[in-house]
Parts: sequence; C-alpha cells; structure tokens
Amino acid sequence: MDAAVIVPAYNEAESLARCLAPFESQSVELIVVVGGDDGTEQVARDTPFVDTVVRCDEGGAGIARNRGAEAATAPILLFTDADTVVPEDWVRLHLRHYVDDEVIGVGGPARPLEDSLKHRVLFKLLSDYWYRVSWPLGFVQQPGFNCSFRADAFEAVGGFDEDIPFMEDTELSLRMKDYGQIVYDADSCVATSARREADEGYLSLFAKYVRGYANHYIFRREFDADYF
Repeated sequence: MDAAVIVPAYNEAESLARCLAPFESQSVELIVVVGGDDGTEQVARDTPFVDTVVRCDEGGAGIARNRGAEAATAPILLFTDADTVVPEDWVRLHLRHYVDDEVIGVGGPARPLEDSLKHRVLFKLLSDYWYRVSWPLGFVQQPGFNCSFRADAFEAVGGFDEDIPFMEDTELSLRMKDYGQIVYDADSCVATSARREADEGYLSLFAKYVRGYANHYIFRREFDADYF
C-alpha cells in the first residue's frame, strides 16, 4: 500500500537529517515542508531520497502539514516532525491497520530523545498511558509527530484547522473519529525532542492544554494560546 510521509520543518537544519534518515530504507513518498532561514531547505534538497520539498513560510505546524498533504499523491498520509526520529518499521506499523476498511486513522506514543529519567517517566505517563485511558472514552488525540490518515478522509474533513495556534492535532483527531475508526498502536513508538517541555515546564504546558481543552470543548471559545 502506497504511503506519503510529511515532515514540517521550520528552522530545523540541525535535526532534519537525523529525522529523515530512517526513511531511506522505507518505501514511501517523502515530502518535507520547509520554512525559516537557517538552511533547512538545503538539507531537505540535498537528501536524495526526499521526493518533494515544499516551501511554506506561513507559520504553524497545521498549515505546513496541510501543504504537504496537498502535494502528496499516496492514499495514506503519515505525519511526523523534524525533531522526531521514527523506528525503521514505522510506516509498516501504521499501514498494517489500513487493511481494515473501517480504519481511517492511526496514532501512537512517544518517548523522549533526551536521556533523562524525568522526561522518560513523564512521557510514558502523558504520551502513552494517558492515550490508552482517554481513547476508549472517545477523547482521541493523535499526536502530530506520530499519526496517519486515509488521504480521502483527511481531505473530506478539511485537514488540520489552520486558524488555531496549538492542539491542532487533537482538534483534527476529534473531528476524524466521527468518520471512522482511529487505532492506537502502542508499538509504533517514536522518539521526539523534549525541548518544549524543558523550556516551558511540564506543569505550565499541562495548564495550557487544560485551558485549551476547557475553553474550546466545554465553553466553545476560540483558542487563544500561542504555543508554536
């Protein structure tokens, strides 16, 4: 089954090559959406197994992911981030679920790239166990660095909401679950940077997400936090 992998990369020249390396041995349509001025675009263009480089300086991960999806031709879209490293069989782990026609999306957990007990424990709680508890209750949250969708379903719902500054992956997941089954694959664990958590702090990020959830899904207000 054909698949496209879309990687948004804004000023990620130092981390992009590491992110892309696992895809050299995976048969995919590899699309990198680049922005910024630190040489990220050149890194992408110098990588021989990258199929398409899309320039996008509009800002926001959701916008970049949508531009990558527009350039893709494959029936399955996989998304990860430039500060993330996927396992060598990541594409296969996602694609195996799409043999079921009812499945329109897949998500998985993350561990930190940084070697820190604090990060490892908190990532296990927040980026794995929390998903295992919340998904069966209907609160589906496919993380933007480890998710995939059927391209036709993604297009039908309009992709990522480009007007919200954060939680765009959760917002899309909650819209998508009304159109079909979304699977949580605990085996498709990726390693992603904990730099945002380190810079802002877990408690501050947690409070920001709680406010975002409450404002948007309970009080029906617009998102107002500047996360990215």
